[in-house]
Amino acid sequence: MIKKRLEESLLLRMILVGDRLKKRRDIISQKIGISTQQWLILLHIAKDPNIPFFENDDHKKDLMPNEIASTLGTTRPNVTVMINGLLEKGLINEEQDPDDKRRKRLSLTDSGLGLLQGLQEKREKLNSELFAGFSPEEMEKMIGFIEKFIVNIENGPHEV
Repeated sequence: MIKKRLEESLLLRMILVGDRLKKRRDIISQKIGISTQQWLILLHIAKDPNIPFFENDDHKKDLMPNEIASTLGTTRPNVTVMINGLLEKGLINEEQDPDDKRRKRLSLTDSGLGLLQGLQEKREKLNSELFAGFSPEEMEKMIGFIEKFIVNIENGPHEV
């Protein structure tokens, strides 16, 4: 029989939170005509300072698809499909890297920037509602716990 364990209870709640957040993101992204993953790619290209990848690093150059794939934890072919959709919609540009002509760098078009700016107020309002009742100190602690957990996931055993 399955025993009640704190670790399992916490993990299953985290999975539930992830699922609920994904549903909310999907609703928002469908309204603007892109997928949730495409929205995350746009945020990466915009160098959103809330994405951990940009917190401590000074990214002067536009990102390349492989960098986005790495931060999203997905494959380059998967990101390429989503990037192609964003290119078709005119939300991003793709330009050759001046240092290596084989590489492509991505930037937002005016339309892509406008789309993100139009979402920002809604995004901030939703986030405020989600964290109502949490102090800044509690949110900082939560970030610390989550970052520690991510390290454990990445460094821990991958088999059951």
